[in-house]
Amino acid sequence: MIKKFLFSAAFALACNFGFASANAELFQVNEEELNVEFAQLNELESFVNSNEDVTMSSMDATNPLLQNVTSTGNALGVLSTYGEAPLGIPSFLWGFCFNVAGVAIVYFVADDRDETRKAFIGCVVSNGIGILFWLVYVVILGASGFLFF
Repeated sequence: MIKKFLFSAAFALACNFGFASANAELFQVNEEELNVEFAQLNELESFVNSNEDVTMSSMDATNPLLQNVTSTGNALGVLSTYGEAPLGIPSFLWGFCFNVAGVAIVYFVADDRDETRKAFIGCVVSNGIGILFWLVYVVILGASGFLFF
């Protein structure tokens, strides 16, 4: 039995190494391109900092500073986690499944009052269902004389 386990573990480890080496080119970074992109971003940042009343819609689309900027609905295309649930799991489910721990996770990860409120509501609903089932257990089994604690 131990030999089968060790063989399975060695085989799984060998498969993982094979997949890791197959995707090695995903982690190669061209530092020159990266430096050029950051230089353009620094130039755009200094322009926005010097002109406080500028917005993306007020800037001309032919402006060379906006040449590589795409709008995704967020400010300057920056992804924001504000208002999003942790790990893409709805906050209500965090509270419903993990109770107080789920509320704490949402509070510290999402850092959003509305998401924390949703997790708290999930926690309250979960506890309410638990109490309801316990009351049904006591009433039904208590009336029949088969109540075990």
